[in-house]
Amino acid sequence: MEKEIIHIALANLRHNTGIEGFWKETGLLDGRLDLTINGLQYHFMVEIKQEVRAHQLGQIEDYFQHYDNLMLVANRIFPKIKEELRQKEIPYLEANGNIFLKKGKLFMLVDTQKPLQIEKNKGNRAFTKTGLKVLFYLLQHKEAINLTQRELAEKTLVGLGNIPQVIDGLKETGYLIPLNNKTYAWENRKALLERWIAQYATILRPKLVKERYALKGQWQDVAFDNHKTLWGGEPAADILTNHLRPEKFLIYTQEDRMDLIKNYRLMPIKNGEIEVLDMFWKQEKGETVPPLLVYADLMLEGGKRNKETAEKIYNEYIEPNL
Repeated sequence: MEKEIIHIALANLRHNTGIEGFWKETGLLDGRLDLTINGLQYHFMVEIKQEVRAHQLGQIEDYFQHYDNLMLVANRIFPKIKEELRQKEIPYLEANGNIFLKKGKLFMLVDTQKPLQIEKNKGNRAFTKTGLKVLFYLLQHKEAINLTQRELAEKTLVGLGNIPQVIDGLKETGYLIPLNNKTYAWENRKALLERWIAQYATILRPKLVKERYALKGQWQDVAFDNHKTLWGGEPAADILTNHLRPEKFLIYTQEDRMDLIKNYRLMPIKNGEIEVLDMFWKQEKGETVPPLLVYADLMLEGGKRNKETAEKIYNEYIEPNL
């Protein structure tokens, strides 16, 4: 799919502007791109994405600092993201031929082409609502891929019939390498985490939203049942790092409205400061939702404070399991 994106992008760039490009797959990032503009050669290291989400900007900026000749190539980049990339002077090329490039005396901006229709991979069950629940567990427990399918179904609270479909999906996308009939090895779990966050934001999380509640008193004084209701997002990040004063409040719960009112004096209100989502996993231990979910929520919320705290959580809790 990555090769397809860049070949389509270069064809549309040539059609729209007359600029010739040559891409070669290398071991650095996703490859090298050579562009010929007004008779001059420009060379770039390429990072290819399907879509670019706000939570990925930090990683892209890190690449840009490391490779001063980075170019981001994507099927589609949303307008706000493109604006941020331009402010940081990070070159990009979309599959439709839109391009931004500022290098030395060269400045190019083409933003007239409509986004291309993104082809959905409907056959891959690893990234459905159910598949994302399984991946959520596997991203935290990489050794669990070698459990029996029945054990994995019990751990992830999904039907047994879904497990082989999720495993097949991971094999198809190259994240899982079969060693023999019963055991597997992981490949590029960091990229899988990034994809999980992007798919979680659009596929699973919208299905979890319950309603909003008003909080009486200080959030630190609320004593949740740790097996049924937990802080997520910014409050959880503060508990884990003592580094973030929460401005937005997020709860994941297995309890219903009456339980939340009776047990914690939370009051349902349309514009309440607490967003409540369904808990979609089996909580084993801890004062907060799993750090992986705290990290995802912080990255999706965005902002400098959240990204700094998310990086601390990633380094301490997540990276050791990847």
